[in-house]
Amino acid sequence: MDVIGKLLGSWAEEFNIYSCILKISICVVIGITIGAERARNLQAAGLKTFMFVSLSSVIAGMFDFYMTTNGLTVIPIACPIIILSTGIISSNTILFNSKNQFRGLTTSVGIICTEAMALVISYGFYFIGVIGLAIYIAGAIILPKLEIKIKRRSLSFEIYVELKTRESLQKFIQALRQLGLKVNGVELNPAYVNSGLAVYSVALKINKRELNNTNHKEIIEAISSLDTVNFIEEIL
Repeated sequence: MDVIGKLLGSWAEEFNIYSCILKISICVVIGITIGAERARNLQAAGLKTFMFVSLSSVIAGMFDFYMTTNGLTVIPIACPIIILSTGIISSNTILFNSKNQFRGLTTSVGIICTEAMALVISYGFYFIGVIGLAIYIAGAIILPKLEIKIKRRSLSFEIYVELKTRESLQKFIQALRQLGLKVNGVELNPAYVNSGLAVYSVALKINKRELNNTNHKEIIEAISSLDTVNFIEEIL
């Protein structure tokens, strides 16, 4: 028996108008909460998208719950359709930005998490849904800061660089090696191919012991002083 359902009473675990209102209300709050967090980070999918995903998921879940518990069908019908549709929607939120990075991956996963929470709540597992939301919010607040700290202390990092000319790439790479950096990969940024700019994403690794305790900011400042560089910043 669900802990929250037990506290609320038997009506919360049965299929009735009051339990339906409760489930829909909780899922709408979950959708709005996660959607607000994504909208705050200027993602394409925001409040409306997440609220509608949560709402459609809980409705589908309640429909399948009623149909299966009353013997009207053996297998769920609506939930697989919703899961497939959400998978298609979430995959379309993943794009490349101008720095050749994946954009929208967290939003895509967030949509799946929202759907999962709504579905478990639709079957009366309120506690799992509420705990899932709490963990999501905590992760959304804490993990990005922790990830940045880890990346800034790593020996490997990636930079976004605008060179003054495309012909200066070889000279630029040689300068990086002289600074004690290993070039693991260089990618021409496709967003600027026809713009006349020489823009690259460069994967680097600190290759000198003397630089192990040097933070990325100091290394990037040293690279920015090269005469071939027009603009440079770390990709986080």
